[in-house]
Amino acid sequence: MKIKNSFIIAICLITLFTAIFQPLTSKVLGNPDPVSDALDYLRSVQQPDGCIENYATSSWATMAIAAAGEDPHTWAPAGVSIVDYLKNNTDLLDLNKPSDIARFILSMTAAGENPYDINGTDYVALLKGHFNNGQIGETYYLFDDFWGVIALVSAGEPVNSTIIQQSLSFIQENQNPDGGWSWGVGYDSDVDDTAAAIMALISAGRPESSICIRKARNYLKQNQQPNGGFPSWGETNSGSDSWGISGIVAMNEDPAEWTVDGNSVIDHLLSLQNPDGSFNWSTYNPPWVNKPLLTSYAIVALCYRQYPVNGFAVYLRIEGSSRTIWRRRTFVSASIIIDDASNEHLFLKPTALGALDTAAEIGGFNYKVQETAWGLYLYSVAGEDAAGMSGWLYRVDYVMPWVGADNFVLNETSPPSPPHREVLFYYGEWTALPIKLIVNATKVQIGNALRVQTLYYNDTSASWEPLENATVFFMGLTYLTDSSGSLTVTVFCSSWIRVEKQGFVRSDRIWITALGIAENSLGGKSGIFPI
Repeated sequence: MKIKNSFIIAICLITLFTAIFQPLTSKVLGNPDPVSDALDYLRSVQQPDGCIENYATSSWATMAIAAAGEDPHTWAPAGVSIVDYLKNNTDLLDLNKPSDIARFILSMTAAGENPYDINGTDYVALLKGHFNNGQIGETYYLFDDFWGVIALVSAGEPVNSTIIQQSLSFIQENQNPDGGWSWGVGYDSDVDDTAAAIMALISAGRPESSICIRKARNYLKQNQQPNGGFPSWGETNSGSDSWGISGIVAMNEDPAEWTVDGNSVIDHLLSLQNPDGSFNWSTYNPPWVNKPLLTSYAIVALCYRQYPVNGFAVYLRIEGSSRTIWRRRTFVSASIIIDDASNEHLFLKPTALGALDTAAEIGGFNYKVQETAWGLYLYSVAGEDAAGMSGWLYRVDYVMPWVGADNFVLNETSPPSPPHREVLFYYGEWTALPIKLIVNATKVQIGNALRVQTLYYNDTSASWEPLENATVFFMGLTYLTDSSGSLTVTVFCSSWIRVEKQGFVRSDRIWITALGIAENSLGGKSGIFPI
């Protein structure tokens, strides 16, 4: 078959593989008792002054408590909470160590405290003061860069800022040939630091499909042991398991599916939990083991959370009137929104508007908001301003929320009920309804049929209904759906497919790979290949 349309030819000559992952639900695997038991253990060792074990461990415990959905301020056995303990004893911090400051910031943002003003001190500024020679802290350390970036992201610092971008470059430049990272420049890779690097890179906007993340993933996979666990110092242990799990979650993968010989990393971690809810380091416990610390790490991991724990990953799509501006999984934590009067608004929790702000920083497009009595009004994105009856609206999991985007806290606000998977910003009128595209396969033999179903979300019935006479764009051609919203089309090349209709919000696009019989250099059949 000879194809004359040059656009179709161009598509057929280019094979583009793009995987769009829906974010993993924040959850506890299996029976929630392991996490409940672990929390009970931490409560049992909390001291009257709010401390758990020591100052550093109390910071990690605060993150764990928040990751499990509890308020650390309520952890106050004698009227003094663990948050109070941390704030009342900041003299125990070594301000010459950026890792100390980063850990403290992470505990404060986890608890919903403002790290820019803790007892009158701006700890974010103190951390940024350690930025030198394009990295954070000592030039021969890497761990202070990993956790420094994670802390800055947790505080809402712009991911396109010089300090974060140069620190990310420093991290990437010091990735070892095996795909992993060490605690210091030039040292052998280890699982713990590799997981921390993954979390730093992804939380600051590097996609999980990037080369450096794929190499790091391979390193983790190659170091998973037959018992399912991850090693450090030659021993599989709960600490490496926990950080490894959080790194896997950051890559939008399910740790329960990371198995060796039928054993998952989750299985191995749970095998190290004691009857009192605490976690051992390994099958034997050296005398130096800090069980409250290991238990705190394990809680975050079993809750399927990454650091910073005040962040949340969501699939974000931004649809302008004539083009898609952004479509990607986006990690958002705190955010600093600047309105059109140059006023700053700090949001310590991940909001729908914060997700757009992060996308704008990564994607290089602008947006404008105006402060009103009802919150921040979004009126411009990527140069497209509200006009007449049209403006910028948003939906979460296709449902239109009851609050503004600045007040919608991801994985917390309802409706719709958490967990939240997708945020959609779009330009249109109030009556515009979103379209969903469903295909029966994403890989189809050339000459075979692709079955397409188009639906729209009916706000009145809160259900998906067929969309008739919608225009389907596929292989450089256009097609119309029938009265049932369906279409069957013969595939002859690889192509994106999307759906549009006047008065509706265009669908997300899906890549369809055409499979065919390719000729090898000898003129024979060489098997099935994507075209």
